[in-house]
Amino acid sequence: MKYFHKMKFVFLLGIAVSFVACAQKTVAPVVQEPIPAQIAMEKSKSGMTFDQPQIDIGTIKKGETKEIEYTFTNTGTEDLEIAQVSTCDCTEVLKRPYLPVKPGAKGTIKVKFDSNKKDEEEPIEIQIWLTKEDPNTGMPVLEEVGYIFKFES
Repeated sequence: MKYFHKMKFVFLLGIAVSFVACAQKTVAPVVQEPIPAQIAMEKSKSGMTFDQPQIDIGTIKKGETKEIEYTFTNTGTEDLEIAQVSTCDCTEVLKRPYLPVKPGAKGTIKVKFDSNKKDEEEPIEIQIWLTKEDPNTGMPVLEEVGYIFKFES
């Protein structure tokens, strides 16, 4: 029963974070330079290392949809399990691993951006909640990826 309450909390927290992320008007600029693999591994809290955590999908027409794929490697020493992938209403999760990803194995998260559900250009964040807990906080580990876009003039 304790697990159910914790997952309920994580789910509600994920929804709250999504609403806040989609409501932001000013955000920090997105870093376009790739991060060397060794540095990315050192920064990873979970062993989940993305090939490209921030993607520029370019210029799109209002009304278009665009599919975006994030590939990651489990660079940790334990199985990696995703509890939830949280996005704003303009982004739909099409594919994600439901089974544990073994150390050294790759996984894919695929989303679809619907520009009909956006009125302005802003970076979009996708939160990935893992079942693994941060030993310092006791809360599930959160990883983030995202994408940017521009509307055609």
